[in-house]
Amino acid sequence: MDDMSRLDSACPRSLRSAAALGLVAALAVGCTAADADTTAAGHAAAATSPLPTVPPAQPPRQLTRAEVENAVSRLDDVVRDAMRRTGVPGIAVGVVHDDKVVYLKGFGLRTAGTKDRVGPDTVFQLASVSKPIASTVVAAAVGEKTVGWDDPVVDHGSGFALKDPWVTRHVTIADLFSHRSGLPDHAGDLLEDLGYDRSYILDHLRYEPLAPFRAHYAYTNFGLTEAAVATARAAGTSWEKLSTDKLYRPLGMDSTSSSFADYEKADNKAVLHVKTGGTWQA
Repeated sequence: MDDMSRLDSACPRSLRSAAALGLVAALAVGCTAADADTTAAGHAAAATSPLPTVPPAQPPRQLTRAEVENAVSRLDDVVRDAMRRTGVPGIAVGVVHDDKVVYLKGFGLRTAGTKDRVGPDTVFQLASVSKPIASTVVAAAVGEKTVGWDDPVVDHGSGFALKDPWVTRHVTIADLFSHRSGLPDHAGDLLEDLGYDRSYILDHLRYEPLAPFRAHYAYTNFGLTEAAVATARAAGTSWEKLSTDKLYRPLGMDSTSSSFADYEKADNKAVLHVKTGGTWQA
């Protein structure tokens, strides 16, 4: 969510700008006071002219049940074709229409080189799809007035700090979810690769150099994590439980969790794979 400019005048920005430019042009060519008055009056008249009428947005056309069923009937072939082209070992696919699950199926293997099949309840790691999921959970907390998108994170973050004290006081939940805090690209990820835990990494974001605040975009997993954890703290719970309470449980997602420990102990899970020599290896 980018900063929104506020217009304190009832006059549209484009017309106010045109009036200002017209006056500057009149002064630049040395016109008389009478000419300047005429110019200003002309723009004043323009400002009161009615603006073009914008037609109302049309609602999107609703798919018919037959169209949905036709599309879903083709999915098996679409998925198998994608697997042939990419070599991806396993895929789970779900389709929800009108709040109902109309398609749910697993394809391929949970682990390459085994006979462990992917089913509709197989658990996958979701990588950066965690971003829209996390924003949905936070949006639920915002809707309940637990936090606001424009809340400074420091109001809800125990010991939260960035390198610049001014940025520390002003960076908001929305700033961190928008990757515009000034933190460098993927700040903290290398510490995770070395085995440091979440609390250690968040505590050490204060040592990262900062780009200009709200004038620089850089993708940061742990900047967003800090905003998410701060939201959970404001709700008096953990991020894992907040995610379950606000999203997974209401949707009946009984196998889904924001805890990596839950993924590790799940029997029916797909492992990560890497492409080596043209084939996917677990």
